[in-house]
Amino acid sequence: MKVYSINNEKFKSIYISYNFTLEVKNKNIYSYYAVLASLMAKSSKNYTTQKAIEKYLNSLYGSIFDVNVEKIGDLYNLEFRVEFINKKFLPNNEELSEKILSFLEEIIYNPYDWTEENLEREKTFIIERINERKDDKLKYGIQKAEELICKDEPFGTYLYGESEVVEKISLEDIKKAYKDLVNSSVTIIVSGNMNGYDKLANNIENKFGKHITSEKNVEELVYNTKLNNNNEYEEVKEFQDTTQSVLALGLKINDVSIDDFYALNLYNAILGTTPSSKLFQNVREKESLAYTVRSRYYRFKDILVIYAGINKENYQKTLDVINEQLEDMKSGKITEIEFRSAKDSLLSDLLEWKDSKVAMEKMVYSNLIAFKDSNITIENMREKINNVTMKDVIDVAKKVELKKVFLLGGEENA
Repeated sequence: MKVYSINNEKFKSIYISYNFTLEVKNKNIYSYYAVLASLMAKSSKNYTTQKAIEKYLNSLYGSIFDVNVEKIGDLYNLEFRVEFINKKFLPNNEELSEKILSFLEEIIYNPYDWTEENLEREKTFIIERINERKDDKLKYGIQKAEELICKDEPFGTYLYGESEVVEKISLEDIKKAYKDLVNSSVTIIVSGNMNGYDKLANNIENKFGKHITSEKNVEELVYNTKLNNNNEYEEVKEFQDTTQSVLALGLKINDVSIDDFYALNLYNAILGTTPSSKLFQNVREKESLAYTVRSRYYRFKDILVIYAGINKENYQKTLDVINEQLEDMKSGKITEIEFRSAKDSLLSDLLEWKDSKVAMEKMVYSNLIAFKDSNITIENMREKINNVTMKDVIDVAKKVELKKVFLLGGEENA
């Protein structure tokens, strides 16, 4: 195992991210691990309740702990996160790191002997989260576009799984999921003020090395399975009783190479992530067709999603205007102002990452998976963005193809 460290003395605390990453062989993983993560976040053998965990963390000067689940393309990641104050900011330079590492070891490797009552409570909690996803119409529209463009691929499944699968989960299922989890690939990243903690990485290796059985590094995992020949153009409409509708488009990026990454980020920024973007200026400002409109690039799945909040009567007109912007990008109708504004926005965003321990950790983790390189810095990434040319953007624009259209239509009488 290896511990990746990012030192920045501007912070007062240290953030540890302990990641279990699995290749998704069965979409039921999402349901099982959503429940498992919820169980592990709230108890262990020695901290039998969530209140006991909170009480202990409060005794460590308000240290923070949580468990996060995420999709990294067709990989599934379950992340245990702890954050504690650097000793130089505490009375008498009190050392917390050993207590924090022991706490993390306890939570991960000494789980509570879960009962049916525990399990049913967390299953109910996860089912509620699944059912609540329709409450945020924009997010739901985006998820439906993801599901359509990635149909039958792992990424097409909702992060928390399916309620009918959750309902059937047994204690035996959870115990097997836990066993598979702790035998999966582990990546540990430490970010923050490491001043005075020269041996922290070694201490982590000594503490956790004996637990780690997987010899597979995260760099070896396949994050984009590309199982899907789901290439037909399709329009899907779903009615909900809402005051406004949501239009979400799934776009496939063909023949992507690793060298396209920075050009695709710039393409996405020009298309729809800033107030000066084509979608914002034309769909929202010029045509007044949407109250919000943006695009999103998924680096681990070679797709884009465009989403807009609209009135249903403007469905076809909005779709036409969006298509015009996509065609303009392909034909090189990009102004120097659009190009420069998008690039400046990306460069500014990268600088802001330095102000977040979490963002820096995520940068290292995602670059490990995508580029197999943990040494890429903010400065490296800014240089790559600066080197992207207009031709690079036009070239990747020609690889983008609209495949799926989803309308979450309210306004029944519109």
